Amino acid sequence: MILHSTNGSAPAVSFVEGIKNGLAPDGGLYMPDRLPRLPRAFFRNIHEMNVREIAYVVGNTLLGDMLPSVAIKKMVDNALDFDLPITEVGGNRLLLNLYGGPSRSFKDIGARFMRELLKAFFPVGDSRTILLATTGDSGEAMAAAFAADESTNVVMVYPRGEISHHSPIASNTKKSNVWGVEVDGTFDQCQNLVKEVLLADLGADSMRLTSGNSMNLARELPAIIFVFYAYAQALARTEGKGRVVISIPCGSLGTMAAALMAKQMGLPVDRFIAANNANDVFVEYLKTGGFRPREALLTLARAMDVGNPANMARISHLYGGDLSRLRADVEGYSYSDDEIAETMREVYSEYGLVVEPQCATALRALQRHTAPEETGVAIAGVDPRKSADVIGKVMGIELAGCESSLHELKVSKIPPTRAALERVLQNVASVSNRKSCGVSVRGN
Repeated sequence: MILHSTNGSAPAVSFVEGIKNGLAPDGGLYMPDRLPRLPRAFFRNIHEMNVREIAYVVGNTLLGDMLPSVAIKKMVDNALDFDLPITEVGGNRLLLNLYGGPSRSFKDIGARFMRELLKAFFPVGDSRTILLATTGDSGEAMAAAFAADESTNVVMVYPRGEISHHSPIASNTKKSNVWGVEVDGTFDQCQNLVKEVLLADLGADSMRLTSGNSMNLARELPAIIFVFYAYAQALARTEGKGRVVISIPCGSLGTMAAALMAKQMGLPVDRFIAANNANDVFVEYLKTGGFRPREALLTLARAMDVGNPANMARISHLYGGDLSRLRADVEGYSYSDDEIAETMREVYSEYGLVVEPQCATALRALQRHTAPEETGVAIAGVDPRKSADVIGKVMGIELAGCESSLHELKVSKIPPTRAALERVLQNVASVSNRKSCGVSVRGN
């Protein structure tokens, strides 16, 4: 697989080279030169396949020129060792629950596949630091995925006050290879900082940085798998017939970009729905053709509070900037906090289901913008217990939250500057070097 940059001015690279850092030197995101189409026979039988069987086929199609089938099967089995159950929400409306992994978030899927890809392509014990911006879920997933790999540091960069001691950080954050960096700024600032540092590190082996966000194809491509699986589960309920609509809650647009890649690989979904909260940059683009990034607003659906979605570059690139083609495949809707809260209460009242704000946003769009003859799937990416505080305020019910050990995470507090983040990374590298030399390292 050959990769090129969405910005168009960086040299083409191999897949292995592209996932090493995750970012192209011209600041663009890597995309495959070609997305292979799956055979029609696959789609005739897809509704009879489980998620791992689908992942084997998709994995072999994308990676078969680089890895043998037995290695791809092992990768799938190691990464997807949990179930992705479906919940019916009245008639032909479904929720695909993607939070069966250790951090209780759909981000586990990408994080665990990324771990397996790095193991497959790079020497065991090869020291590396995974750097990512997060509001919680991505960082937790990376911490869990790499908890047993002491040669890999995970450095999560997050906005001040965004992750509290009540955040359900997995117990893996107790590990000595997981670091927190609290930035006095917004998520978009954190994302920009991470990107600046990754670009500065390109070509230098001193830090050996790898992006852990969806800007890295090693974490982005696995999302294609659960989009195919969502389609398969919808089709299974219509005996292999009927029109399927998939509704996706949108923040950085990683899942939406993966969904549109799946479409180009032949997925015969009728259309996708992009569900936004008040941070409706993508919905506005679909309506007006103008892409206007701005400072994110704080909403109930915190994971979707992104004012400059990174994967917009991939979506625009996939469609060559042809807005009419994109509109044929995606329609977008945005909702206020009041509307999201209303759906959370409605779903609980009518079906006895507790859904968190991101899922409620996708479900609201699905309920209001699909026809009776269509089968719709909304992506439920996060365990509702991770939003226990919000659910309590909105719905007046008490959920037992997930256990947290965030207070044991090593945290550095910095201003939103590249120099400050680089100083933290130099300290991480220094501590790692002392550990690798057998020197006892006390808390920092």
